[in-house]
This record gives sequence, C-alpha cells and structure tokens, in this order.
Amino acid sequence: MPEDFKKILTLVDFSSASLHAAEEAALIASKFNSQLHLLHISPINISYLLLPEAYFFRITGNKKEKDSSTDKLKKLEEELENRFGINIEYHEAEGKLFEIINKYVHELNSDLLVLGVNRQNWFKDLFFKNKVRNIIRSVDTEVLCVYPKSNAARLKKIVLPIGKFIPKRKIRLAYELAKKFAANVHLISLNKNGNSLGSEETKILMGSYQYLKDITNIPVECRTVPGNNLAQATVQYAENIGADLILVNAGSESLFKNAMLRRWRGSILNHSSIPILSVHAINDKTKHRQYRA
Repeated sequence: MPEDFKKILTLVDFSSASLHAAEEAALIASKFNSQLHLLHISPINISYLLLPEAYFFRITGNKKEKDSSTDKLKKLEEELENRFGINIEYHEAEGKLFEIINKYVHELNSDLLVLGVNRQNWFKDLFFKNKVRNIIRSVDTEVLCVYPKSNAARLKKIVLPIGKFIPKRKIRLAYELAKKFAANVHLISLNKNGNSLGSEETKILMGSYQYLKDITNIPVECRTVPGNNLAQATVQYAENIGADLILVNAGSESLFKNAMLRRWRGSILNHSSIPILSVHAINDKTKHRQYRA
C-alpha cells in the first residue's frame, strides 16, 4: 500500500523559521496533492508557559494583536494557495503546546507535521531541540524538521540509515518522496569491524535494498559505513554526499552515543543541518512502534 501525505500540518508563529517551514510544507503538499493546515498556537496565560515552549510562541497579549495574527494567517493562506495551487485551511488555538498539537494531529488525522527549526545560541538550542524531540515522540504522525537553508524544491538525495530490522514504512515513504521529487535513495548501515559481508547488519541492509527494488526502479545506492553509532555515521555520510533529507526511526536510531547531556544534546536534530523526517516505524518482527531508545 502506498504511503501518502493526505493532510499536512505545520506550526506558524510568524518567525522566519516557521514561515519557511510553511513554504516547504506547501511545496510537499503540491507534490502529494495534499491539504495543508496552518496552526497558530497562543498560550492561555504566559505565567504557566515553560521556557522550552516559549520558543514556539509569539505572545499575543491583547485583542488587537490576536486580530493581527488572524490577518497574517489569512494573508499567508492566500499567498501559499496562489503560489502552489493547493487547498489550505488555517487554525488558531490557545492552550498548552503538546495538548494543542496532539489535538489537531488527531482531529485532522494528519499524516505529517512540519516544524521549522532555527539555529540559535546553545542555551536556546538546548531547550528548543529537546522540546522538538518530545513532540516527535508524543505525536502519532511523522514529523519533518526543516532548517532556514533547506529547500525541498531541490530534493535529490535521500539518506536512509538501516538498523536492526527492515524499516518497511520508512522505505515506502522514501520511495514516495523519491518518486515525487525525482530523487535518489541511499541506504546505509554500520560496518563496525571492517569485515561486514557476513554481519547481521549487512544482511538487513541487503534485505532492505531488495525490498525497495521490489517496489520501484528509482536509483538506489547501498553501502556500509564505518562507525559505532548509526546517527553519527548517518549525519557524516549525508553531509559528505550533500544529501537533502534524512529519514530516521523515532527511537534509538536517532540518538548520538555518549553525547554530553545526552537527554538534550544527544538527538540527531542537534547535529544535523539537513532536514530530518522522523518516522514512527513498526518493527515487523516485534509488531510494536519504535518510539524510544
């Protein structure tokens, strides 16, 4: 069964990062013939707003500012509809970040959540990226994190790290993206001992390659890479080939090994300038979702 993005949700706080994310989401929606939903969230009361959440909010303290937000959403909706020829709806909500995001993901039956991630100073990054990681782990949908310099229009190289099982859902998503954007797919796995031909990792890599080739004739590269941590090796490989997108499972596959302050700094999000699509993959052997490390 083809994987598709019928409904795409993106958060908009009118920062440059979120506006860029809305453009990227609109381009993807145009490729998949999706409906795009713009969501602007305001806190009910700034007094309870936790520091990490503050970076997702532009505070609108009075009616005039809230009316201005509505006008901005309408203008953004019209601009993106005219540019990309897609159907767009916008939503405004007040409340706690996680609760509102999960509410709209559930009610809209969203297939993809797009977040704009901006490079800031290390202190803001430490809290902001941890909040993004928690969003990824909590929502029941795929999450795409894009950066200000990313450009989905030139998506030509997609990297898929292969871990301990054949990630069929991740492979099918890569296939759909590669087909829509005329991109190549790169499958990689770790070569820890320098002699990988008979290793379990290589067998799973080759099984993943065969699964992808059975459903498509798009260009695929398949190789092992040196290293002891899949997330670190993935980022290094993606940067070396000039990749445009990395697909990772939302669990241990996305964590850097022995990173300082691992809980906050150990995610692949903290180390990649390449957009990351986090997939809640299902392990076909264990039949459960791969959320946590």
